[in-house]
Amino acid sequence: MSCACKPVDPARGGTLGAFMDELQVRKTDVAVINVREVAELLGVNTRTIWRLCQRNELPSPIRLGPRILRWRLADLREHLDRKADGDIAGSRAASGGRGARR
Repeated sequence: MSCACKPVDPARGGTLGAFMDELQVRKTDVAVINVREVAELLGVNTRTIWRLCQRNELPSPIRLGPRILRWRLADLREHLDRKADGDIAGSRAASGGRGARR
């Protein structure tokens, strides 16, 4: 079995630390987490995660197997960034739905 990783070349200014940092960033981009981890990340119950998905207020998970659903960490981060910037419409208060302040 061979590794597809490029070797670190100190002659080109590459250090093991820089390589490890880059590898960590690439791993974060493709990291996937389960419903419990999403709930913990957002500080809510797992049932709330499923409700948010049903209402399209959270990205849908990807199916890795017949009973394996995971969320891409990058998708969640992007969604939360857009929500923080106010680009995502449909919040309870904006829609006048349950829980809206009157």
